[in-house]
Amino acid sequence: MPVAHINLLKGHSRDALRRVIVDVSEAMSTILEAPKDRLFVWITEHDHHLWGLGGAPADEALAHGTLAQLETPFVQMVLMDGRPKAQWHAIIAAVTGAVAAGTGCDKAKIRIHIAPANPDGWGIGGVPASVLRAAEIAARARGAA
Repeated sequence: MPVAHINLLKGHSRDALRRVIVDVSEAMSTILEAPKDRLFVWITEHDHHLWGLGGAPADEALAHGTLAQLETPFVQMVLMDGRPKAQWHAIIAAVTGAVAAGTGCDKAKIRIHIAPANPDGWGIGGVPASVLRAAEIAARARGAA
């Protein structure tokens, strides 16, 4: 269920973007103890004319610096309620590191917002996550017995 939507300006190589996806996915899987088949990570690249930097469209701002110097990547994440704050803090650090390494951007410019999802308000295949999680927990308990 964990998702990460990474917003960047256009101009990064496909290899760099693929590396960001792989590294962010790995961090999410490890830190959140989530199976990789349940993770979703995507990157949206934005046109320089439609992104503001320092009060000006990025195409104007970039006349005074490089993409790595000026870009402010924005990552939106959704995590299920109830995770320990230590996981939130660790995932913020790891995702920041992965985005910085992939884009060359200064870590201080990267912004991450984590939105908590209530399991009753998050649907998976038309079923609330709270119902699916209860079924999974029961199945694991039966398997351990």
